[in-house]
Amino acid sequence: MAESTDKRFKITHGSEAECFELAEKVAKELESQFKGETLLVTGESGAFEVEDKGVLIYSKKATGRLPNDGEVAKIVQGVADGMTLEEAQSVAGPPASAILEWIFGLFRAPTEH
Repeated sequence: MAESTDKRFKITHGSEAECFELAEKVAKELESQFKGETLLVTGESGAFEVEDKGVLIYSKKATGRLPNDGEVAKIVQGVADGMTLEEAQSVAGPPASAILEWIFGLFRAPTEH
């Protein structure tokens, strides 16, 4: 994962340990599955973006969350299989029901046990 500009993948991550560790994990997964090298770049706090050949394929800013395990690789594979980027992102991400459950959970009153 040496730094140069000729890498297939670019992961821009925040300076937090969680983001850096996730970036390394995603880089290893992408390099293993797709035989392309990855450039890791420290960006602004909380950042997490993944580019494939210069095309932004995942953005924490757009989704409001870090990617799930295997999600970025599923997006890359979906595009390679002929899906549009938007289709690949929707198939690879969490089911809509999980997102809605999370949103509804924000508004529920805590329950006492």
